[in-house]
Amino acid sequence: MPVAPQVHRTRADIQGLRAIAVSAVVVYHFWPELLPGGFTGVDVFFVVSGFLITGQILRDVDRFGAGAFAARFWAARVRRILPAALLVLVAVLTASWFLVPASQWAEIGRNVVASALSIENWVLAADAVDYGAEGAAPSPVQHYWSLSVEEQFYVIWPLLLLLGTVIARRFGRGRLGKRAVIGVIMGVTLATGLWYSLFITAANPGAAYFITPARIWQLAAGGLVALIAIRGVRIAPWIGVAMIGAGFAFIDIGMPYPGYAALLPTIGTCLILIGGNTGPLSFDRIASPRPVQHLGDISYSVYLWHWPLLILVPLALDRELTLFDTLLLLAATLIISELTYRIVEQPFRRGRLLRTPARAWSLGAAAIAVITAGAVAFGVAGDARVEAATVEFEQHTSEAGSCLGAAALDNDCDDPFGAVDESAALAGHTDLPIASRKPRCSDSTGPFTHVTCEYGDPNGDRTLLLWGNSHASAWSDAADEAGKILGMKVIVASRSSCAANLDPPSESDLRRATEEELVGCAQRNAWVLAELVPQADIVLMADLRAGWADGARSIGGFVDAVDAVDDTGAQVIWIGDVPLTDGVKSRIDGPECLQANGQCSNPVNRALMASDVTDDVAERVPGLPVIDPSSRFCDDDRCYSGVGGVSVYFDGVHLSGTYSRSLGPWLAREIETCTAPTGCMDPEVSGQGAGAAG
Repeated sequence: MPVAPQVHRTRADIQGLRAIAVSAVVVYHFWPELLPGGFTGVDVFFVVSGFLITGQILRDVDRFGAGAFAARFWAARVRRILPAALLVLVAVLTASWFLVPASQWAEIGRNVVASALSIENWVLAADAVDYGAEGAAPSPVQHYWSLSVEEQFYVIWPLLLLLGTVIARRFGRGRLGKRAVIGVIMGVTLATGLWYSLFITAANPGAAYFITPARIWQLAAGGLVALIAIRGVRIAPWIGVAMIGAGFAFIDIGMPYPGYAALLPTIGTCLILIGGNTGPLSFDRIASPRPVQHLGDISYSVYLWHWPLLILVPLALDRELTLFDTLLLLAATLIISELTYRIVEQPFRRGRLLRTPARAWSLGAAAIAVITAGAVAFGVAGDARVEAATVEFEQHTSEAGSCLGAAALDNDCDDPFGAVDESAALAGHTDLPIASRKPRCSDSTGPFTHVTCEYGDPNGDRTLLLWGNSHASAWSDAADEAGKILGMKVIVASRSSCAANLDPPSESDLRRATEEELVGCAQRNAWVLAELVPQADIVLMADLRAGWADGARSIGGFVDAVDAVDDTGAQVIWIGDVPLTDGVKSRIDGPECLQANGQCSNPVNRALMASDVTDDVAERVPGLPVIDPSSRFCDDDRCYSGVGGVSVYFDGVHLSGTYSRSLGPWLAREIETCTAPTGCMDPEVSGQGAGAAG
C-alpha cells in the first residue's frame, strides 16, 4: 500500500513510482482486461516503502538515539497512516448500513475490525480469498491487506535494524561496521523471505498472496537499496521501467503469486531507485511534471478510496457500471482523494494535535478502539436481523404448503416468480444444503477423508449416489426428498472444489489450490469409484455450469468418470447446473439481490450459458441420461433468483437448502423417467425439465 514517510527532499522518481503504481492498481480494478498485471503496482509500493523507511531509520537512529527514535518513528506512522485509513473505514461502515444487505454486515464488520487492527491480510489468507473468488462478494475494505502488510513491517523492521545497531556497538564497530551488520540482517531477511515466498506460493497460492512473510523480502529489497545508496546508474531506471511494464502487461491474477513473477516489479523498482540522475531523458525528468508528482502525493488516498467506491456505488445505483459510470467514478475517486489529502492527511501529519508521540499513540489507539467497537456492533446488528428473519421464514415455510419453492410451479399458485419477502431473502444467505450444514457431511478441502452422508429411505432396496463438488452437494436436499419418495437410500459423496473428474491436475488447478487439496481430491475420487460406486444402482453427477474453459481440467476427465461408473453396471444420470445469477456480474449474490429488490432475474441467454459442462459431456457420451433443471428456475425469457417465495440460492451459484428440498418431488419424477425403458433423452418423453444437452 502506498504509505511511506516523506523525506526532507521529495524525490521526483519516488513520486513518479507512486503515481505509476496507484494508476496501475486502479486501472486493473476498474478495467482488468486493459492491464491484467496492474495488481503488481502494490509490489512497487512495497519496495518504495522499504526504501524510504530504511533511509529514515538509518538517519534518525544516529540523530536521536535508539530510544527516542523508536517513539518518534511509530508516532510518525500514526500521523501518516491512521487519519485517512480510519476515515475510509468509517465511511464504509456508514455506507454499508444503507447499501449492503444485512446478511453481509457481519462479514464487513469482521473485515473492518481486521483492517483497523492491521491484520486484514491474515484474515484474507485464512479465508483463501482472491479478488475473483467464485460466489464471493468482495469486501469493500479487502484492499487494506497491503496496508496491513506494511504496518506489520513498520513494527518488525525498526526492531531488526536497531538490533543490528546494538550488535555493531557491542563489538566496537564504527559507522561502516554498523552498516555491514545491518546489511547482513537485511540480506538474510531478503534471502529467507524470497525463499519462503517461492515455497508458500507453490504450496498454498491463495494464502501466499496476502501473508507478510511472503512479502517482506520486497520491502527488504527496497531497504538494501537505501543502505547501499548507489546512485547515478543511467541505464538502470529504463530497464526497471521495462520490467515493471512487463509485469503489468504479462502477469495475470491466475499465475501463482508472488513467487518468481514478483521479481519483475521488485527488481524493476529497485533499478529505478538506484538510477537517480537528472539528464534530459532520465526517469526523474520524465516523472517531474506537476500532474505526475501530485498524483504521487495523493496516491495513498486514491488507493484507499477507489476500491470501496467501486464496490459500493453499483449497489447504490442498483445496476452494473457502464463505461461512462466508471469514468465518472474515476473522477470522483480523484476528487475525494484530493479533498482527503488536503483536509485530513496534511493537517494531521503537520498539525499540533498529534505532534507528540504520547498524544499520537493515545489518540490513535482510542480511534482504533472506537471504530473496532462500531464494526463489531455493526456485525452483531446484521446477525440479529438474519436470525429474526430466519425465525419468521421458518414460520412462513410451515404455512406455505403446496406453493413453497418449486412446488409453486406445479400447483395452482399465484405468480411463482413474484417478489420474495425480506425475511425469506435474509434467511436465504444461511440456508445451506443439508450436506453442508454442521456437522458437515460434505468433505471439505484439505487432506482426504472418508466422509459421506446417508439420506433418503434408510430401508430402501436401491441406492442413489450423489457425486461431485459443491454444485453436486447443493442437490443433497432434493436427493434426500427424492430418495424418500422412491424408496431409495441416498449416499452423498461430495467435496468442495473437487469435481468428479479423473484428469490429473491442470496448470490452472495448481494456481488456485494447494497440493494437499489436489492430492486429497484425487484420492477422494479414486475411493468413491472403488468403494461407493459399486454399492450404487444410480450415480447422479453434477458440476458447475461455467468455469472450465480457462485451462482447467478437460471434459475428457468427466467423460472418463462417466465411463468408469458405467463399467461397474451402475446407471449414470447427469444433472445440469443451476442458471447463473445476475449477481455474478454485479458483485452481489442471489439472496442479497432479493433483499434489495424483492426479485432478481437474468435473461435466459445469459443465465443458461452455452459453456455448460453438461452440454460438453453429453456430446461426448451418446445416450447419456441428462436432466435439465432450467424449467425449475426460468420462464421463456428470464431465470429468477426467487421462486415460490423462496431464495433459489444461498450465494451466487449454489442452491439453497429450502429450494433444493422443494425440488425433491420433481427430481424423483425425473429419475423415474431417466431409468424407464424410454429414457430421458427426448424432452417430449422426459417431461418438464428433462432433455438432452447437446
